[in-house]
Amino acid sequence: MSLIKRPNRGFTLIELLVVIAIIAILISLLLPAVQQAREAARRTQCRNNMKQLGLAQHNYHDVYNMFSNTWTPITVSTGIKVGGPVVSWSAATLPYLDRANVYSAINFELTYADVTGADTLHPYDPVTAAAFATVIPTFICPSAPGDNAIVTWQIPAGTVLAAGFPPTGETWDHTSGRIDYSSANGIRSGLSGVAYGGAAAAAQGITSSGDRHGVIKWQVPIVDVPSLSDLSERSGIRDVTDGTSNTILIGERASANDLYYGRIKQSPTGPNAAAVGLQALTGGGPWGDGWTENWIKGSLQDGTEAGDGGGPCGINCSNAHQAGWYSWHTGGAMICLADGSVRFLSENVDAFIYASLITAAKGEVVGEF
Repeated sequence: MSLIKRPNRGFTLIELLVVIAIIAILISLLLPAVQQAREAARRTQCRNNMKQLGLAQHNYHDVYNMFSNTWTPITVSTGIKVGGPVVSWSAATLPYLDRANVYSAINFELTYADVTGADTLHPYDPVTAAAFATVIPTFICPSAPGDNAIVTWQIPAGTVLAAGFPPTGETWDHTSGRIDYSSANGIRSGLSGVAYGGAAAAAQGITSSGDRHGVIKWQVPIVDVPSLSDLSERSGIRDVTDGTSNTILIGERASANDLYYGRIKQSPTGPNAAAVGLQALTGGGPWGDGWTENWIKGSLQDGTEAGDGGGPCGINCSNAHQAGWYSWHTGGAMICLADGSVRFLSENVDAFIYASLITAAKGEVVGEF
Protein backbone atom coordinates (compact mmCIF):
# COMPACT_ATOMS: atom_id res chain seq x y z
CA MET A 1 0.00 0.00 0.00
CA SER A 2 1.50 3.28 -1.09
CA LEU A 3 1.37 6.40 1.10
CA ILE A 4 0.14 9.59 -0.52
CA LYS A 5 1.94 12.66 0.79
CA ARG A 6 -0.47 15.53 1.34
CA PRO A 7 0.74 19.11 0.84
CA ASN A 8 1.29 21.22 4.02
CA ARG A 9 -1.59 23.63 4.72
CA GLY A 10 -0.66 27.15 5.91
CA PHE A 11 -0.57 30.85 5.05
CA THR A 12 1.39 32.11 2.15
CA LEU A 13 3.48 35.25 2.63
CA ILE A 14 0.95 37.31 0.67
CA GLU A 15 -1.94 36.05 2.81
CA LEU A 16 -0.02 36.88 6.00
CA LEU A 17 0.69 40.40 4.78
CA VAL A 18 -2.97 40.89 3.93
CA VAL A 19 -4.03 39.78 7.42
CA ILE A 20 -1.49 42.14 9.03
CA ALA A 21 -2.74 44.99 6.85
CA ILE A 22 -6.36 44.31 7.86
CA ILE A 23 -5.43 44.27 11.56
CA ALA A 24 -3.53 47.54 11.16
CA ILE A 25 -6.56 49.15 9.49
CA LEU A 26 -8.85 47.97 12.28
CA ILE A 27 -6.51 49.35 14.93
CA SER A 28 -6.28 52.69 13.12
CA LEU A 29 -10.09 52.84 13.05
CA LEU A 30 -10.46 51.92 16.72
CA LEU A 31 -7.71 54.12 18.15
CA PRO A 32 -9.50 57.47 17.59
CA ALA A 33 -12.61 56.03 19.19
CA VAL A 34 -10.58 54.94 22.24
CA GLN A 35 -8.94 58.37 22.45
CA GLN A 36 -12.31 60.08 22.18
CA ALA A 37 -13.69 57.88 24.96
CA ARG A 38 -10.74 58.77 27.18
CA GLU A 39 -11.12 62.48 26.48
CA ALA A 40 -14.85 62.23 27.19
CA ALA A 41 -13.99 60.74 30.59
CA ARG A 42 -11.41 63.46 31.27
CA ARG A 43 -13.87 66.14 30.21
CA THR A 44 -16.49 64.71 32.58
CA GLN A 45 -13.97 64.79 35.43
CA CYS A 46 -13.10 68.38 34.57
CA ARG A 47 -16.79 69.27 34.71
CA ASN A 48 -17.09 67.50 38.08
CA ASN A 49 -14.11 69.49 39.40
CA MET A 50 -15.80 72.74 38.47
CA LYS A 51 -19.01 71.53 40.08
CA GLN A 52 -17.08 70.92 43.30
CA LEU A 53 -15.57 74.42 43.11
CA GLY A 54 -19.01 75.94 42.64
CA LEU A 55 -20.35 73.96 45.61
CA ALA A 56 -17.37 75.07 47.73
CA GLN A 57 -18.07 78.70 46.83
CA HIS A 58 -21.69 78.36 47.90
CA ASN A 59 -20.69 76.68 51.17
CA TYR A 60 -18.26 79.55 51.76
CA HIS A 61 -21.09 81.96 50.97
CA ASP A 62 -23.31 80.26 53.54
CA VAL A 63 -20.70 81.04 56.21
CA TYR A 64 -19.53 84.54 55.19
CA ASN A 65 -22.49 85.80 53.14
CA MET A 66 -20.13 86.43 50.22
CA PHE A 67 -18.12 84.49 47.67
CA SER A 68 -14.43 84.01 48.41
CA ASN A 69 -12.44 86.93 47.07
CA THR A 70 -8.75 87.38 46.54
CA TRP A 71 -7.75 89.72 49.35
CA THR A 72 -4.75 91.34 50.98
CA PRO A 73 -4.68 93.49 54.13
CA ILE A 74 -2.82 96.80 53.91
CA THR A 75 -1.34 98.80 56.79
CA VAL A 76 -0.72 102.50 56.19
CA SER A 77 2.29 103.58 58.25
CA THR A 78 4.36 106.76 57.81
CA GLY A 79 2.95 107.14 54.33
CA ILE A 80 4.18 103.74 53.14
CA LYS A 81 1.83 100.91 52.31
CA VAL A 82 2.79 97.66 53.98
CA GLY A 83 1.27 94.62 52.35
CA GLY A 84 0.03 91.62 54.23
CA PRO A 85 -0.46 88.12 52.83
CA VAL A 86 -2.32 87.76 49.56
CA VAL A 87 -4.93 85.04 49.94
CA SER A 88 -6.26 83.74 46.64
CA TRP A 89 -9.94 82.89 46.16
CA SER A 90 -8.94 79.25 45.66
CA ALA A 91 -6.90 79.01 48.88
CA ALA A 92 -9.84 80.43 50.81
CA THR A 93 -12.09 77.58 49.65
CA LEU A 94 -9.77 74.76 50.78
CA PRO A 95 -11.77 73.97 53.96
CA TYR A 96 -14.85 73.47 51.77
CA LEU A 97 -13.02 71.05 49.48
CA ASP A 98 -12.16 68.68 52.33
CA ARG A 99 -8.66 70.20 52.52
CA ALA A 100 -8.84 71.90 55.92
CA ASN A 101 -5.53 70.26 56.85
CA VAL A 102 -3.75 72.12 54.02
CA TYR A 103 -5.50 75.39 54.86
CA SER A 104 -4.54 75.18 58.53
CA ALA A 105 -0.88 74.63 57.58
CA ILE A 106 -0.70 78.01 55.80
CA ASN A 107 0.57 80.92 57.88
CA PHE A 108 -1.65 83.80 56.82
CA GLU A 109 0.09 86.17 59.23
CA LEU A 110 3.23 86.47 57.10
CA THR A 111 3.90 89.93 55.68
CA TYR A 112 5.64 91.29 52.58
CA ALA A 113 7.85 94.00 54.06
CA ASP A 114 8.18 96.32 56.98
CA VAL A 115 8.09 100.11 56.69
CA THR A 116 11.82 100.32 56.02
CA GLY A 117 11.60 98.00 53.04
CA ALA A 118 13.46 95.21 54.83
CA ASP A 119 11.85 91.82 54.36
CA THR A 120 10.19 89.97 57.18
CA LEU A 121 8.58 86.60 56.69
CA HIS A 122 6.58 86.63 53.46
CA PRO A 123 3.82 84.48 51.91
CA TYR A 124 6.42 82.49 49.97
CA ASP A 125 8.56 81.72 53.01
CA PRO A 126 9.71 78.11 53.50
CA VAL A 127 7.77 77.92 56.76
CA THR A 128 4.56 77.51 54.77
CA ALA A 129 6.04 75.98 51.61
CA ALA A 130 4.85 72.42 52.24
CA ALA A 131 1.21 73.49 52.32
CA PHE A 132 1.43 75.50 49.09
CA ALA A 133 3.29 72.66 47.34
CA THR A 134 0.34 70.31 47.84
CA VAL A 135 -1.29 69.18 44.60
CA ILE A 136 -5.07 69.51 44.93
CA PRO A 137 -6.67 67.15 42.34
CA THR A 138 -9.87 69.22 42.26
CA PHE A 139 -7.83 72.18 40.98
CA ILE A 140 -6.44 70.27 37.96
CA CYS A 141 -8.30 69.45 34.75
CA PRO A 142 -7.17 65.97 33.59
CA SER A 143 -7.41 67.06 29.93
CA ALA A 144 -4.50 69.47 30.45
CA PRO A 145 -0.95 68.20 29.92
CA GLY A 146 0.21 66.57 33.13
CA ASP A 147 3.88 67.51 33.11
CA ASN A 148 3.61 70.50 35.46
CA ALA A 149 1.20 69.75 38.32
CA ILE A 150 3.74 71.65 40.44
CA VAL A 151 4.56 75.24 39.44
CA THR A 152 7.74 76.99 40.53
CA TRP A 153 8.53 80.66 40.04
CA GLN A 154 10.77 83.39 41.41
CA ILE A 155 10.26 87.02 42.41
CA PRO A 156 13.67 88.70 42.09
CA ALA A 157 15.06 90.98 44.78
CA GLY A 158 14.14 94.61 44.17
CA THR A 159 10.72 93.86 42.67
CA VAL A 160 8.05 96.49 43.42
CA LEU A 161 4.88 94.43 43.83
CA ALA A 162 2.54 97.43 43.52
CA ALA A 163 2.61 101.20 43.54
CA GLY A 164 3.56 102.53 46.97
CA PHE A 165 5.15 99.30 48.17
CA PRO A 166 8.84 99.15 49.04
CA PRO A 167 10.87 96.84 46.76
CA THR A 168 11.52 93.32 47.96
CA GLY A 169 14.83 93.04 49.74
CA GLU A 170 15.59 89.47 48.74
CA THR A 171 14.72 86.91 46.07
CA TRP A 172 11.61 84.86 46.79
CA ASP A 173 11.34 81.34 45.43
CA HIS A 174 7.96 79.71 45.52
CA THR A 175 6.47 76.31 44.70
CA SER A 176 2.77 75.57 44.53
CA GLY A 177 0.32 73.09 43.11
CA ARG A 178 -1.22 74.16 39.80
CA ILE A 179 -4.79 75.32 39.32
CA ASP A 180 -6.48 75.14 35.91
CA TYR A 181 -9.45 77.29 36.91
CA SER A 182 -9.65 81.04 37.30
CA SER A 183 -12.04 83.61 38.73
CA ALA A 184 -13.97 86.04 36.55
CA ASN A 185 -13.21 89.50 37.99
CA GLY A 186 -14.43 91.65 35.11
CA ILE A 187 -13.94 92.58 31.46
CA ARG A 188 -11.76 95.31 29.95
CA SER A 189 -9.50 96.52 27.13
CA GLY A 190 -9.70 95.03 23.65
CA LEU A 191 -12.43 92.51 24.34
CA SER A 192 -14.54 95.12 26.10
CA GLY A 193 -14.30 97.41 23.08
CA VAL A 194 -15.46 94.66 20.73
CA ALA A 195 -18.27 93.51 23.03
CA TYR A 196 -19.76 96.94 23.68
CA GLY A 197 -19.03 98.48 20.31
CA GLY A 198 -21.43 96.36 18.27
CA ALA A 199 -25.10 96.35 17.35
CA ALA A 200 -26.15 93.95 20.11
CA ALA A 201 -24.91 96.29 22.83
CA ALA A 202 -26.35 99.34 21.10
CA ALA A 203 -29.76 97.68 20.86
CA GLN A 204 -29.83 97.35 24.66
CA GLY A 205 -28.27 100.76 25.28
CA ILE A 206 -25.19 99.17 26.88
CA THR A 207 -21.80 100.89 26.63
CA SER A 208 -18.33 100.08 27.97
CA SER A 209 -18.68 102.69 30.73
CA GLY A 210 -20.09 101.80 34.10
CA ASP A 211 -19.75 98.67 36.21
CA ARG A 212 -17.80 95.92 34.43
CA HIS A 213 -16.95 93.89 37.57
CA GLY A 214 -17.50 90.19 37.81
CA VAL A 215 -18.58 88.19 40.86
CA ILE A 216 -15.23 87.40 42.50
CA LYS A 217 -13.30 90.55 43.34
CA TRP A 218 -10.13 91.80 44.98
CA GLN A 219 -10.70 93.04 48.52
CA VAL A 220 -8.23 95.38 50.23
CA PRO A 221 -9.02 95.94 53.91
CA ILE A 222 -7.00 98.78 55.49
CA VAL A 223 -5.95 97.37 58.85
CA ASP A 224 -5.15 100.58 60.72
CA VAL A 225 -7.77 102.79 59.01
CA PRO A 226 -10.95 100.67 58.84
CA SER A 227 -12.98 103.54 57.38
CA LEU A 228 -10.85 103.34 54.22
CA SER A 229 -11.30 99.62 53.77
CA ASP A 230 -12.53 98.69 50.33
CA LEU A 231 -15.55 96.83 51.63
CA SER A 232 -17.39 97.48 48.37
CA GLU A 233 -15.30 94.73 46.87
CA ARG A 234 -17.21 92.13 48.83
CA SER A 235 -19.57 90.30 46.52
CA GLY A 236 -22.42 87.95 47.32
CA ILE A 237 -25.46 86.53 45.58
CA ARG A 238 -27.37 89.72 46.42
CA ASP A 239 -24.91 91.69 44.26
CA VAL A 240 -25.36 89.55 41.14
CA THR A 241 -28.29 91.55 39.80
CA ASP A 242 -27.79 90.21 36.27
CA GLY A 243 -28.82 86.79 37.59
CA THR A 244 -26.72 83.98 38.99
CA SER A 245 -27.62 81.72 36.05
CA ASN A 246 -26.27 84.33 33.63
CA THR A 247 -23.01 85.25 35.39
CA ILE A 248 -19.72 83.34 35.36
CA LEU A 249 -18.13 82.59 38.72
CA ILE A 250 -15.15 80.48 37.59
CA GLY A 251 -13.81 79.39 34.19
CA GLU A 252 -11.03 77.22 32.82
CA ARG A 253 -7.60 78.74 32.30
CA ALA A 254 -5.30 75.75 32.10
CA SER A 255 -1.56 75.08 32.08
CA ALA A 256 -0.24 78.36 33.53
CA ASN A 257 2.43 79.53 34.39
CA ASP A 258 3.55 78.17 31.03
CA LEU A 259 2.44 80.35 28.13
CA TYR A 260 0.47 78.92 25.22
CA TYR A 261 -0.61 80.63 22.03
CA GLY A 262 -3.19 78.29 20.56
CA ARG A 263 -1.78 74.84 21.29
CA ILE A 264 1.85 75.94 20.94
CA LYS A 265 3.91 76.36 24.09
CA GLN A 266 6.00 79.50 23.85
CA SER A 267 9.73 79.35 24.48
CA PRO A 268 11.58 81.62 26.95
CA THR A 269 14.21 82.12 24.26
CA GLY A 270 11.79 82.65 21.36
CA PRO A 271 10.30 85.81 19.84
CA ASN A 272 7.75 86.07 22.67
CA ALA A 273 10.32 85.75 25.46
CA ALA A 274 9.10 88.88 27.28
CA ALA A 275 5.52 87.58 27.44
CA VAL A 276 6.81 84.18 28.62
CA GLY A 277 8.76 85.88 31.41
CA LEU A 278 5.75 87.91 32.53
CA GLN A 279 3.56 84.81 32.53
CA ALA A 280 6.14 82.93 34.61
CA LEU A 281 6.04 85.69 37.23
CA THR A 282 2.37 86.72 37.32
CA GLY A 283 0.55 83.96 35.42
CA GLY A 284 -1.77 83.04 38.27
CA GLY A 285 -1.26 79.34 37.55
CA PRO A 286 -0.46 78.20 41.13
CA TRP A 287 -3.33 77.99 43.60
CA GLY A 288 -1.06 79.41 46.29
CA ASP A 289 -0.21 82.51 44.29
CA GLY A 290 -1.77 85.91 44.86
CA TRP A 291 -1.79 86.93 41.18
CA THR A 292 -5.30 85.63 40.67
CA GLU A 293 -7.26 88.76 39.79
CA ASN A 294 -8.57 88.09 36.30
CA TRP A 295 -9.91 91.10 34.40
CA ILE A 296 -10.41 89.54 30.98
CA LYS A 297 -9.12 91.59 28.06
CA GLY A 298 -8.88 88.91 25.34
CA SER A 299 -6.16 88.45 22.75
CA LEU A 300 -5.67 88.36 19.02
CA GLN A 301 -6.39 85.11 17.19
CA ASP A 302 -2.68 84.19 17.25
CA GLY A 303 -2.56 84.60 21.05
CA THR A 304 -0.66 87.89 21.10
CA GLU A 305 -2.13 91.23 22.17
CA ALA A 306 -3.14 94.24 20.14
CA GLY A 307 -1.08 97.39 20.59
CA ASP A 308 -3.60 98.85 23.04
CA GLY A 309 -4.01 95.60 24.95
CA GLY A 310 -6.09 92.46 24.55
CA GLY A 311 -8.13 91.58 21.48
CA PRO A 312 -11.38 90.02 20.24
CA CYS A 313 -10.63 86.38 21.14
CA GLY A 314 -11.64 85.32 24.64
CA ILE A 315 -11.49 81.50 24.51
CA ASN A 316 -8.61 79.14 23.63
CA CYS A 317 -6.39 81.65 21.80
CA SER A 318 -4.06 82.10 24.77
CA ASN A 319 -3.76 81.11 28.41
CA ALA A 320 -1.93 84.34 29.25
CA HIS A 321 -3.00 86.02 32.46
CA GLN A 322 -6.21 87.97 31.70
CA ALA A 323 -6.41 86.76 28.07
CA GLY A 324 -9.61 84.82 28.79
CA TRP A 325 -10.65 81.21 29.19
CA TYR A 326 -8.35 78.47 27.94
CA SER A 327 -8.95 74.72 27.95
CA TRP A 328 -7.65 71.58 26.27
CA HIS A 329 -11.16 70.63 25.16
CA THR A 330 -12.07 71.04 21.51
CA GLY A 331 -14.30 73.99 20.68
CA GLY A 332 -14.55 75.87 23.96
CA ALA A 333 -14.08 75.80 27.74
CA MET A 334 -15.99 74.89 30.89
CA ILE A 335 -17.52 77.64 33.00
CA CYS A 336 -19.16 77.51 36.43
CA LEU A 337 -21.99 79.99 36.83
CA ALA A 338 -22.80 81.80 40.05
CA ASP A 339 -25.77 79.49 40.64
CA GLY A 340 -23.31 76.56 40.82
CA SER A 341 -24.22 75.01 37.46
CA VAL A 342 -21.51 74.09 34.94
CA ARG A 343 -21.78 74.79 31.22
CA PHE A 344 -19.55 74.39 28.17
CA LEU A 345 -19.00 77.77 26.51
CA SER A 346 -18.25 77.72 22.79
CA GLU A 347 -15.14 79.54 21.62
CA ASN A 348 -17.34 81.09 18.92
CA VAL A 349 -19.71 82.73 21.39
CA ASP A 350 -20.74 86.28 20.51
CA ALA A 351 -18.50 88.90 22.17
CA PHE A 352 -21.44 90.77 23.71
CA ILE A 353 -22.84 87.58 25.26
CA TYR A 354 -19.34 86.70 26.47
CA ALA A 355 -18.97 90.06 28.22
CA SER A 356 -22.50 89.89 29.59
CA LEU A 357 -21.73 86.53 31.21
CA ILE A 358 -18.71 88.03 33.00
CA THR A 359 -20.27 91.21 34.41
CA ALA A 360 -22.44 90.74 37.47
CA ALA A 361 -24.50 93.93 37.58
CA LYS A 362 -24.28 95.77 34.25
CA GLY A 363 -27.84 95.09 33.21
CA GLU A 364 -27.33 93.18 29.94
CA VAL A 365 -30.00 90.77 28.79
CA VAL A 366 -28.34 87.47 27.89
CA GLY A 367 -29.81 85.23 25.20
CA GLU A 368 -28.97 81.61 24.49
CA PHE A 369 -25.36 80.57 24.93
